[in-house]
Amino acid sequence: MNEKRITIPRRSQAIVERAHQRYTSSVLQGSSPCRADGDAVAQSSNYVEAAERAELRADQVREVLMNHGVQLIQFVPYRNFGLHLDKLVRNHSGATLRNLVLAAIEYWTAYGLRPEVLREICRKVFALEAN
Repeated sequence: MNEKRITIPRRSQAIVERAHQRYTSSVLQGSSPCRADGDAVAQSSNYVEAAERAELRADQVREVLMNHGVQLIQFVPYRNFGLHLDKLVRNHSGATLRNLVLAAIEYWTAYGLRPEVLREICRKVFALEAN
């Protein structure tokens, strides 16, 4: 089991813990599918790591948005952009990742998000240069 833990704020830790409790109980009750090998503990541990990573990314995106003076009502689309980038970073690398990130910036800009803020999210949250 991987013991690497991400440091997240206390409020976010509470969110992750509640989600983890709900997830674990659903796996144990059989209402959520378990891994083929039946290792619910490892599955639960993977869930906690993913939830912590998602909360950390959300906090980092929120910080960038607040620094750029983005209106509160627009936080959700920017967070969705961050979730989209997180998935791209986990599944791609190199030139493919760069091209997909540039396409994502164009796509989300078409929805009215500011490209300079999107690029800043790429740079500060995901350490990607999107020029």
